[in-house]
Amino acid sequence: MADVIGVLIVEREALFRRGLTSCLNAARGVRVVDSVATAEEGYRRADELAPNVALVGTTLLDAPRLEAAAELRRRFPALATIILADEEGDDELFAAIRAGASAYVGKDVPEDELISLVRRAATGEYVINEQLLAKPYVAARILEQFRSATADELAPTTAFAPLTDRELEILKRVSDGMTNAAIGGALGISPQTVKNHVTSILRKLAVNDRTQAVVLALRRGWLTIDGEATLIGAGSEGGEGANGLQAERRSRR
Repeated sequence: MADVIGVLIVEREALFRRGLTSCLNAARGVRVVDSVATAEEGYRRADELAPNVALVGTTLLDAPRLEAAAELRRRFPALATIILADEEGDDELFAAIRAGASAYVGKDVPEDELISLVRRAATGEYVINEQLLAKPYVAARILEQFRSATADELAPTTAFAPLTDRELEILKRVSDGMTNAAIGGALGISPQTVKNHVTSILRKLAVNDRTQAVVLALRRGWLTIDGEATLIGAGSEGGEGANGLQAERRSRR
């Protein structure tokens, strides 16, 4: 995690933006790098300032609902997004997970909780997973997505995975629900190094977030549905692309 967490606020209401800025700037190790009212301004400033976390409202005129949050994650995979909803709902929580958000909260979130969410999101943690556990209806919908995958989607691939052995190992641990800090501790590397690997994984697989990376790896056969992988046809250690490794899905049915 950076010594100072840079936060970009993308929210329609000026008064609420000022309140968020005051709250976050008063927190140790957190600094609001900019506060904008539209999605387009948010994309531009995220590109210019490279913040660690973006707080994104759901009432933007040029990108309603979760469009801005999803687009920020698509353009800037290393940027953690926290969605600020006018009123929390299960359907929107489901959409927030699909958009790759690190957290989803209502605008009435207590200040100390918001600051904690920003700090946790900056480390690569997906706090939204905890919210999911408390929402069986949403969890069931996500599980159904896996169950509805066709046999072809889950069939083993004969292509080489475009990931190094280290990246696939990290992706496996991501599929186990581990945070960057936990992965770093298990592998003896820093959380920042883990974050760099995750960013590389997202770029290579052309996906927006960690969840999509795991789903793609499952469908291509690089990981099994229970998170295990059989490594075969590996190239030289640490090799990139075709010099990486192939993962063959083992079915436990």
